[in-house]
Amino acid sequence: MRPLLQIKALRKRFHNVEVLKGVDLDVNERDVVSIIGSSGSGKTTLLRCVNLLEEFDDGQILLDGESIGYRIDGSRRRLSDRELSRQRSMTGMVFQSFNLFPHLTAAGNVMLGLRKVRGFSKDEARAIAEKWLGRVGLSQRVDHYPSQLSGGQQQRVAIARALAMNPKLVLLDEITSALDPELVQEVLLTVKSLAEEGATLLIVTHEMRFARDVSHRVVFMEQGQIAEQGPPSEIFGNPKSPRLAEFLRSART
Repeated sequence: MRPLLQIKALRKRFHNVEVLKGVDLDVNERDVVSIIGSSGSGKTTLLRCVNLLEEFDDGQILLDGESIGYRIDGSRRRLSDRELSRQRSMTGMVFQSFNLFPHLTAAGNVMLGLRKVRGFSKDEARAIAEKWLGRVGLSQRVDHYPSQLSGGQQQRVAIARALAMNPKLVLLDEITSALDPELVQEVLLTVKSLAEEGATLLIVTHEMRFARDVSHRVVFMEQGQIAEQGPPSEIFGNPKSPRLAEFLRSART
């Protein structure tokens, strides 16, 4: 079976610094893959390349068999803005910061993409928004503005907004890093329920216990490369490289 996401020899440079150094990674449909590693190892840049928020310099990304960002037919050509927009809608991304529009309610934030990108009517978009806000436990907050919601609730709105677009792949980038510790658990429980329901998730996280509990596979990145990957039981219970063992010890302190 062909993986849903295929990343092949991916390279990304910022000026003179090579941030991704030939990354290869496959993600199957309904997989939950967590990426861990120290700051600056390339985790977020990898996600941003998959979602076309960053151009990449070499290699290839395939989503459901389709080349992302570039057409490769003897040469390598950047796709048009219209094609890029269509491809970007195939993934949903949830960021560290919630990125909600303050002048829109929770429902309004979820409805915006449904109306502007998917072309749903107002009533259709409202019904979908209410459904997904209910799925993340916010049925009683659909008409609240971001300023009336806690940080954890705002992040759950952002998750509902991403999922409402019916993406093939959901990218989660350190989604608890901007939250107070007491709000982290409610967001992680929301993601865990999505994983149990069969969503395909690629997660960058510093929450080691969460990565161990929710993932089918854990990827450890170091200096722009995948240094080790495997089932959570192996990564956390029997790390093969001294660098991973050192990272896990520091993460527990």
